[in-house]
Amino acid sequence: MERYRSLGYDEWARLTGYGRRWVVETAYSTFKRLFGEHSRAKTLANIALELTAKVALYNMLVNI
Repeated sequence: MERYRSLGYDEWARLTGYGRRWVVETAYSTFKRLFGEHSRAKTLANIALELTAKVALYNMLVNI
């Protein structure tokens, strides 16, 4: 609280990265909307492969 008061909100938020959480939550929400919340694979190894493929596809879609 002391640091917040001495720096002010804008400088404190910049230094701590406060407010950046929404970026991650937006990406995660978009990923789940595109691919769903569940995996079709049954084994842990195949689930990892499926998620890797989905993440690669998502990255290609976002970086066009």
